Amino acid sequence: MNQMSQPTRRTILKTAATVAAAGLLSKVPGAAAQERLNEHDGDPLLLIDDRSARHLALRYDQPSTKWVEALPIGNGRLGGMIHGGVGEERIELNDNTLYSGEPGRRDLPTLNVSKTLEQVNQQLRDGKYAEVTDWVSKNWLGRQQECYQPLGDLYLKFASDAKPTAGQYRRELDLAGAIAKTTYTHDGVTFVRECFASFPDQSIVVLLTANKPGAISFSARLASIHPNAKQTTDGNDTIVMTGQVPAFVSRRDAKWIESRGDQWKYPELYDKDGKRKPDAKDVMYGDQLDGLGMRFETRVRIHADGGSVTATGETIDVNNANRVVLILTSGSSYNGFDKSPSKQGADPSAQAKKALAAASQKSYAQLRDAHVSDYRALFDRVSISLGKATDQSQLPTDQRIAKYAKGGDEDLAALLFQFGRYLMIAGSRQGGQPLNLQGIWNPLVQPPWASAYTTNINLEMNYWPVETCNLSECHEPLLRMVRELSIDGAKTAKQLYDRPGWLLHHNTTLWRNTQPVDGNSKAAYWTVCAGWLCSHLWEHYQFTLDEKFLREQAYPYMKGAAEFLAAWLMDDGKGHLVTPVGDSPENEFVYTDSADGKEKVGALCPGPTMDLAITRELFANTIAASEILKTDSDFAGMLKDKLGKIL
Repeated sequence: MNQMSQPTRRTILKTAATVAAAGLLSKVPGAAAQERLNEHDGDPLLLIDDRSARHLALRYDQPSTKWVEALPIGNGRLGGMIHGGVGEERIELNDNTLYSGEPGRRDLPTLNVSKTLEQVNQQLRDGKYAEVTDWVSKNWLGRQQECYQPLGDLYLKFASDAKPTAGQYRRELDLAGAIAKTTYTHDGVTFVRECFASFPDQSIVVLLTANKPGAISFSARLASIHPNAKQTTDGNDTIVMTGQVPAFVSRRDAKWIESRGDQWKYPELYDKDGKRKPDAKDVMYGDQLDGLGMRFETRVRIHADGGSVTATGETIDVNNANRVVLILTSGSSYNGFDKSPSKQGADPSAQAKKALAAASQKSYAQLRDAHVSDYRALFDRVSISLGKATDQSQLPTDQRIAKYAKGGDEDLAALLFQFGRYLMIAGSRQGGQPLNLQGIWNPLVQPPWASAYTTNINLEMNYWPVETCNLSECHEPLLRMVRELSIDGAKTAKQLYDRPGWLLHHNTTLWRNTQPVDGNSKAAYWTVCAGWLCSHLWEHYQFTLDEKFLREQAYPYMKGAAEFLAAWLMDDGKGHLVTPVGDSPENEFVYTDSADGKEKVGALCPGPTMDLAITRELFANTIAASEILKTDSDFAGMLKDKLGKIL
């Protein structure tokens, strides 16, 4: 890539953002523009040309019928899935620090690879690939990962018989300003709901309006899938929900665990004799496990213009209001990846109260303007055009998708591209957690693959576009995660492998675990993830040319990952260096056993190509970094020597 000074790069980005913003704004005549500004509290976003807004929006003509049809919003920590119901609106909520378990509990099984490595190497030399694949699954794998947890739901219950007038319903997600909007007409009154998740104000904000005074009536409540959650009201205008996510969640049933003899890995479920405890459950909360588990508190404050606001038990009723604003904030006891959230946790109530107090001091227009300005400073850096909008482009998004294969709507691909950038901004912001398997949006206590971080491709894949799509700041959670992983990764390198440096296997969680998880060796046993993640550190430097970042936040961790792999490599007997045992993640191969001539299936072997490609790339990048920083010439020389010998 072309190198440029930081001031020059910033000027180009600023200019690009300005041009992109100017290109979206409609040339509205002065009087009409002022009228629209007055009507919408001066929000410049609403001056976007209608055609441009359609171009950068997901749009539907009916409410969602299931979770995957809801519209996602997020501020990098809080996420919401908006269903757009008429009789009842449901916003499903997430906080990306809510995971089951606590630090260190995945390390309960005592594993050791180095003691039996030569035994495995000999079997591989003998061509016993299937046997090794099975043996490693039984002896070198740990316990399952913890699960990402849902927070709860915000419900707004309107008239039970509310149905939109035919053809008068619209649900959309405006990617240009990151605002979800539901519009419908009922009994001659047009109702509008706007919703966004603000990074500057760490809140989710909802605006309800109608074109008839006194037309807005509903009841609001919070709920959660976690049975220990409690709801109450604080005064007449605030709903409060407190709770605790599970201390333990099992993705495996008893038959699966017992058939593998893995009872010893789960003291929550089994006694020392391998018998299942009478009170064991797949999902166990703190009252069953020494009070362990992450706590949370969520608050919703309701501001109404006109009408009445009344607290009734766990709900707040709004009657005959002209306009209503709801502000939702939330906090958790997460206090760092290495601290117990139950014993060393932060105060979730203090977090939620502080954010709510600050946001409540602002008008809706101020909250929205701060949100839009913050979001567009990132989003507007990149525009894309794949052809003019067509009649097909004006259809609702689900209809566009159904027709796309027949052509006539290349603009849908451009919309998808920008939707990807939207999700990155919504799900990954500085100071937060990286995007997991489902971003930050998950409704299940036992989600698929734990909705954690599968690091043999999915985590990296989430962030492949981040630098090339000009969202470098959104890379920060992943880059910080690499540094955090290196701490437990160094322990794992020493305890399991008796080697220097650090490593990570194919999965991790909020708690930055680095041991291999349970399952099968074709996925769980994979030793080169640290090298792959370090490519993100190097790429961030290539795009930013931030030498301070390279020196302090990248090179030490690249070096540590290289130290492990340099010590992990072995001679293949032909003068080449290979990893002793590895796999092409989640793949198998068929081979003929030389002893009996039968076809067999294996997954593990010495020096699979992916191991060597990642090792080669890591060594080359680490050498380049050491030369830029003018440090560790002897170490770089050792890597150069090994680099030339990798098969």
